[in-house]
Amino acid sequence: MYIKTSSQQLIQQSICEVLNINKEEIDDLLETSYKFQKDHSIFILDDQYDYFMDYVKEHLCINIDYVSFYHLSRRLNDNKGDNGYNLDNVLCNDTSLSRFLKRYGFTFKHDQYIRMYLNEKEINLNESNDYSSIFLRQILGYNYQDYSFKGFAFSDAIEKNEIYEIVKDGPELFGYLFSFVNSDELLEDFIFNSKFYKFEYLVPIEQIYFENYEELTNEEKQYHIVVKSLQRLYAYKYDSVDYDDDNPVIGMIDDLTLGSQYLVSKTEI
Repeated sequence: MYIKTSSQQLIQQSICEVLNINKEEIDDLLETSYKFQKDHSIFILDDQYDYFMDYVKEHLCINIDYVSFYHLSRRLNDNKGDNGYNLDNVLCNDTSLSRFLKRYGFTFKHDQYIRMYLNEKEINLNESNDYSSIFLRQILGYNYQDYSFKGFAFSDAIEKNEIYEIVKDGPELFGYLFSFVNSDELLEDFIFNSKFYKFEYLVPIEQIYFENYEELTNEEKQYHIVVKSLQRLYAYKYDSVDYDDDNPVIGMIDDLTLGSQYLVSKTEI
């Protein structure tokens, strides 16, 4: 079982099924939370989370074995695979993306962190604190390694997410190479030779983690996705999903590859 998260209607239907309640009971639950918010001058989202969590723990009656995983990516036309690889794999191995970057002189090697080279000379990102160097140190793992393949739990408003606008023109990394090459030329070349896709995977819950909730057990992950779904329904009823700013980010544990056997659909946008 999994929570279907591609539309408000499907989220609601899934919640009714896993909690064994009807639409009217969901409305009552959301209304109670809304009245609590009105009675407090400052509404703390964590309080709502805990309120829904207590309800979910009491009513969840079906095991949630899988999680919907939506990934936005512009892929080069010669990239024929549908696996989801971590950043280390994509940059440091022989891949479609690494071959493209090599044409502009960029190569990468993993040693403590991902080292970046331009025309075979290592770029020491510690020598500068400009905007691009700071970001590149972060994404390449100079201080903390997080290379996992990531996506979102909900697709109902994903086109309104700020990440959509960032990655539709290529990997976020590209936006920080301007200190080293003509990044406009690189971007134009990449866009001309690629297509923008939304990948939908259905992934075993034990293979994923929720960002900012990395310590959850597999049982707690089940509660969490139901709570976030209730908060999503609350936003539809009383707030807004216009910015898709509460869409849970999920990643693959231990930098696992997300295998193409879990792919549900691949849609060009």
